[in-house]
Amino acid sequence: MPSSKLVGATVLSAFLLLASPVALPAEGTDSPLRTYLADKRAAIQAQSAQPAAATPIHAKVTAESRSGVRRLRIGPTGEFQYISDSGRNYAGYNLGAGSWDSLVGTLASAVADEYIVQAAVQNVPLDGLDVVFTSIPERKSDTLAYPNNLSYVAYIDSPATDAQLQTLKRAVHENSSAIDLVTRPQQVSHAEVEYHHSAAQRDPKQPPGLRDFITEEKRPAVLARQVKPAAGKARPAEPETLVARAHVEPHTGLRRIFLGKDGYHQQLHDSAPGLLGYGLAPTVEEHLLGVTGTCLTHIFEVQAASRNVLLDALELTVDGQVSPRFGSNVNSPARYSGIRYKVRIESPASEQDIDALRQSVEATCPLYNLVKDEQKLEGSIVRGAYADAAQ
Repeated sequence: MPSSKLVGATVLSAFLLLASPVALPAEGTDSPLRTYLADKRAAIQAQSAQPAAATPIHAKVTAESRSGVRRLRIGPTGEFQYISDSGRNYAGYNLGAGSWDSLVGTLASAVADEYIVQAAVQNVPLDGLDVVFTSIPERKSDTLAYPNNLSYVAYIDSPATDAQLQTLKRAVHENSSAIDLVTRPQQVSHAEVEYHHSAAQRDPKQPPGLRDFITEEKRPAVLARQVKPAAGKARPAEPETLVARAHVEPHTGLRRIFLGKDGYHQQLHDSAPGLLGYGLAPTVEEHLLGVTGTCLTHIFEVQAASRNVLLDALELTVDGQVSPRFGSNVNSPARYSGIRYKVRIESPASEQDIDALRQSVEATCPLYNLVKDEQKLEGSIVRGAYADAAQ
């Protein structure tokens, strides 16, 4: 089996960043980030001189047996892994960030990455960069709510003029594949279901599994959320504002992402190999598409619990591609395409019940619908280092 790197845990991201043997840029008179930008610019020029092809993206999400946590494996060999989990009030253990928090984190990282790339292209000097991304979720219907009202603040330490920074911002919004993914409606296929019928009665000698999690833990939590408030009582509170910060490490360009107001969960993103990546973590393009898969997997659990559909195994794959950023044959910004999902289910339920389950999942999955819909995204620039950058 190929070795895997679990990069979703709170501590391990920082460990990879601080302890891994990373080749640092040569010392110079410029700041570390300016030196990195000069190297990035040279890498972009080299890549622009060669023909380029689209980058395939593949991720797999597995609902882990008795715990129900969603394990995301990124890449054809699953080299990088994240754990996605719920809080205890939703039958989770808070072992990893939820899909909504991870989405905001990946968007913060994607915006930070695009600022770095476009600064290298335009030769704009930067000495520090942090991006704080926020989202205020809204309810689209009684059964569907998801993160929207997307905005970010880029904290930029730079001697560049205001005009240069505004030109930089426009280039970021025009070229970012991540911004395009969430601000323009995407063509997304219906999930293809690979159905395997399992026995109605489980072998009592086997340890508890996914169906036990669904029926004993997830179902009570889901039903509790469906209880309508009594007359005269307030409706349940809307989801709280989501926030994440991406900090660009000046020597390496790696992005450390702090999720939530307390930064309890952390993640790490790297650049692609041809753009000075070190292979320490997935690219944000890979993780962003993978996060939609963790959300779909969770909603399969939620809807199975709500509809009392027994599940013995649940595994989802998401595939797509991103067109190249740079190349001698490239004349348009990088964009996602061909996004498709496949889910493998083992269940004693009928095929009709499983298809009805799929339909309910697609109707209520937050990130599946966010990608299909059109969102607004606003950004602003604040001069100077982020106030808590030293933390």
